[in-house]
Amino acid sequence: MRSKLLACGAVLLAISCSQNKPAGGDYSVSANVGDEANGKMAYIVNYDNGDLLDSAVVADGKVLLKGTIDSPVLARLIVGGQRSGTLVVEQGDIVLDDDAMPSGTPLNRLFADFRHNEDSVGIAYGDADSDSLRAAIFADFEVMSDKFVADNSDNPVGYYVLLSRAYDFSSEELDSVLALYPLFGEYKRISDLVDMKKRAAATAAGNRYVDFTIEGDSAQSLSDYVGNGKYTLVDFWASWCGPCRREMPVIKELYEEFGSKGLQVLGVAVWDEKDASVKAIKQLELPWPQILNAQTVPTDIYGISGIPHIMLIDPEGVIVARGMQGDSLRKVVRETMANYTPVAK
Repeated sequence: MRSKLLACGAVLLAISCSQNKPAGGDYSVSANVGDEANGKMAYIVNYDNGDLLDSAVVADGKVLLKGTIDSPVLARLIVGGQRSGTLVVEQGDIVLDDDAMPSGTPLNRLFADFRHNEDSVGIAYGDADSDSLRAAIFADFEVMSDKFVADNSDNPVGYYVLLSRAYDFSSEELDSVLALYPLFGEYKRISDLVDMKKRAAATAAGNRYVDFTIEGDSAQSLSDYVGNGKYTLVDFWASWCGPCRREMPVIKELYEEFGSKGLQVLGVAVWDEKDASVKAIKQLELPWPQILNAQTVPTDIYGISGIPHIMLIDPEGVIVARGMQGDSLRKVVRETMANYTPVAK
């Protein structure tokens, strides 16, 4: 297993050292997308900011898009409203194969090689038979990815690799990387992530919660539920989010265990339609109060990039912990509540 990982690493390091000077100019993108897509619109959009680069109608199960680009851009192919591949739009003829993997130009070959090797490392990680081996595989992949980013700090493939890792960085770590490779800071997703990390740091454990108000049939604020002499478990969730639904039994378990001992739960439905949230609340039989249709308001404030995101706030309104799930959530709540005596009213 270790030898397989090292073989993947050798290839990845080899491709990371290749010279791929970014080039603009005329391009074409072709893909077989299936007869079921005939008559549907296909678009190439900028992966970073969503700008439209080109569009065409699917015919005979194929799409061909042509244009001119000033400099290489990481992009998505969207067919009939569905994501159908990621590629680098650059000078030359680009082909997406049946697995939506790009080829035909230098940066697309580099991109495909990285993704193939990333998949190989993922398989090695999944096949590992011990935590120590999985940790070693992950550590080696981090080193390889760092080398790749360093060698491709002037092109969109390096941006793609950095972005895939940057969500796990602290605010300080991301600032350090951008100090080394300032061109990455010009990407919208990276600059947005910098802001998000700063907001997350400002609302980390030990800081007082930040209030927000959601207008609706009647305005609801976080302060309506928090800082009232009880611990509050705040669950940021959405009806379409599978991991959110899977976490509900854990929250119910804790609510039943500590609800009479000074723990209250509040759901905050984000990135979701109100009717869908209401339906899910009934389906899941959630007994705690909910703030609906919050959209991005709280996630922007707290720098939340993924859900479920669960936060424990103490009776004085100070954040005890955030980002816990499963056993880590059980541990934090049980340890906190074991040392808590509700104030008699």
